[in-house]
Amino acid sequence: MTSAADAPPAPEVVPAPVEVAADAKQFRSSVALFATGIAVVTMQDGDGNVHGATINSFTSISLDPPTVMISLKPGYAHELISKSGWYGVSVLSKSQQKHSRYFAGSRDNDWHPQFVTGENVPTLFGSLARFECKVIDTITVNDHTLFLARVARCESEDGSPLMFFASTYHQPALGES
Repeated sequence: MTSAADAPPAPEVVPAPVEVAADAKQFRSSVALFATGIAVVTMQDGDGNVHGATINSFTSISLDPPTVMISLKPGYAHELISKSGWYGVSVLSKSQQKHSRYFAGSRDNDWHPQFVTGENVPTLFGSLARFECKVIDTITVNDHTLFLARVARCESEDGSPLMFFASTYHQPALGES
């Protein structure tokens, strides 16, 4: 009988090089077929002004403790979250397509969203769910940063979600077949 101390060493496992095979245009059209909810991530600048960005990369990571993640490219929102360590997430309802467009940069000067003043960061009034999140870690993946955060506060309302599928907004009505 051979003991663990007498066993030969395990062979070294060397990872294979990663080769990119997907065409960028084909990848974009393929990944667009994954239906997602739409959220707006909000943050404050040093002067108390609220800024935001439309995202569909919001993920629940853990229930215990409550942990979520967003993904952002470098830019102003990324910079503000990196400085403050806080962000809000508002999951949009089917009636908030205008909010999504506004925070994606398509703005009508006559309209501005309403915010809920949170304990740590503002979120959007009328959204299905609102989260106030404290960044606990960041991970750089290619041209994006993943912001992992502990949920400090959250609340929700009844309604149907605003969704994105095949590069188009959809407004499903829950409970209908």
